[in-house]
Amino acid sequence: MTLPIKVCALLCCVMTFSLQANPTKQLETALSTSLVLTDGDSITLGFGDFDPQKIFNPHFTNKDGESIALRKKLRLYSVPFSWEAKQPYYEHKWHINGRVSYLNQADFISLFDEAQSDSISETVYSATFGINAEKALGSKWSYIIGLNSHYLHYDNDYDYNSQQSRDVLKPLTNNLYTNLNSNALVLNPSLSMVYRLPRHWGYYEYKLNINYYYGWALSQPNEIESAKPETTRILNGIKAKFNMFKVGPFEQAFYIKGQRIDLGGDSHAAFGTDHFYEYGLGFLWDSRHWTSWFDNFGIGINIHSGSSLEGAAIVLYFNEI
Repeated sequence: MTLPIKVCALLCCVMTFSLQANPTKQLETALSTSLVLTDGDSITLGFGDFDPQKIFNPHFTNKDGESIALRKKLRLYSVPFSWEAKQPYYEHKWHINGRVSYLNQADFISLFDEAQSDSISETVYSATFGINAEKALGSKWSYIIGLNSHYLHYDNDYDYNSQQSRDVLKPLTNNLYTNLNSNALVLNPSLSMVYRLPRHWGYYEYKLNINYYYGWALSQPNEIESAKPETTRILNGIKAKFNMFKVGPFEQAFYIKGQRIDLGGDSHAAFGTDHFYEYGLGFLWDSRHWTSWFDNFGIGINIHSGSSLEGAAIVLYFNEI
């Protein structure tokens, strides 16, 4: 999530261009960006972030070294849950889905020479609840339609740590660009088309997923016009599972994926692009014999390419396939 860097750019813009930056658009971008980061499909953040180019070329120098540092400053915790109806209704399988998430990034911003850096922390708390309906179209194709609702709480905490910052920036930015909070409600219709081809070694799957988000700020500072975050996300991805071995109820598989995500609306500015790519590989273990909370879990490596979050990380998988 590039919000603190974006805020820094906005603050510089305030100093240079006298409040040409739009605080309403900043809030809309922050809310929309958090939706993309917490949806669980577009971006996978893990631990042990590293530059994958260093593995293949130890002498490689990343032109945008800030992207790895940016990933390390992100804190994302998400707890999903789902429930499937035992009987189909109207020829569809019905799923109730939910998720609670916490997203935070803290950073230091140095705007004045020989002065203590300012500090900023941005946090988004979110709760998601929705319903999906799935129907098979023959033996290999299926579609899924869904409607989710997201409740978001956004906090921006900025400390003006130098006298220059308090004298110059605070009168222009406080409670407008910084030190503000907002609550928002976002509706999210979605449509997916899935093609799955079983093979003797496992299966591979193609998925097209289209999401549209539109919301309303329920509260914001009086100086900001009513924010209405809006964004789109289109995912084209392919994944494959290769069965490895089975001992009693214990099943292990090797998993690979590759996907492209296209962004529109308020979210793409924070990522510095309108599309990016994600690749992953790892090992999965079937857990359905042990628990009904999730179908599988695993560990792997995820590589993100093409945005300000470029880099790789070790990730934990839950319900990945």
